Amino acid sequence: MKTLNQPNLRGKFCNLNSKEVGEDVAFFLYLVPIVASVAYGIYEWYEIGPGSTSMPTDAYLIVSKSPYLFLLSLAAVCVALIVELRTSVLSERAAIVTANVTRMQVLAIISLIISFAAGISVAGYGDWVGGFGNFLSGRYVLIYAFFLLGTSILISSRHFLRTFGISAIIEIIGLLLIAVSPAVIYAGLKLHLSFDASAIAALVTLAIGLALFATKGKPPGKGKAQKKQVLQTA
Repeated sequence: MKTLNQPNLRGKFCNLNSKEVGEDVAFFLYLVPIVASVAYGIYEWYEIGPGSTSMPTDAYLIVSKSPYLFLLSLAAVCVALIVELRTSVLSERAAIVTANVTRMQVLAIISLIISFAAGISVAGYGDWVGGFGNFLSGRYVLIYAFFLLGTSILISSRHFLRTFGISAIIEIIGLLLIAVSPAVIYAGLKLHLSFDASAIAALVTLAIGLALFATKGKPPGKGKAQKKQVLQTA
């Protein structure tokens, strides 16, 4: 009996190993866009303005408009999804796709935040309008971030239709509010509002977006109800 079961156990062990390797490879591939853009930005900063306390404009434009960095970041995410799917069991692939959708959205938000922070650095840290202008000039960063958001929405469209879109709509609204929160400062200043008022409006927009994105459309009180149910069964 033991000899008959040994091949099955060996197969399960190999599948487990390949799954873990696939998850590790996918994790590192998702880090590639962030690490590559930050490392490239620091390199160009040192090369163009080694003694500067703020990022030089040329360095920012070289990094944010680099087609090679854009293609590398795009390829890394695509390969990460393929590797994790190929090394997983068929029954787990739906859950893996859902997890990768969330990773794409988080990566898009991080990319926008890093790009906006670099744009403010180029403008001298105090000029938010100039920083937002620099942020808009980095076209590949914006294309990459919104490509990830669009792809994640398209991938999860089946789930969107299956659940009547309630959870997905709330999540999408949250993502959109997070993405446009820097533009709130720019719009407020263009409307001749004070910087404090514009910043508060942007922070409120960002907070609402983060709250909607974090809840993922979960109805309030659901977690408490589940805890009560567990305690009652126990």
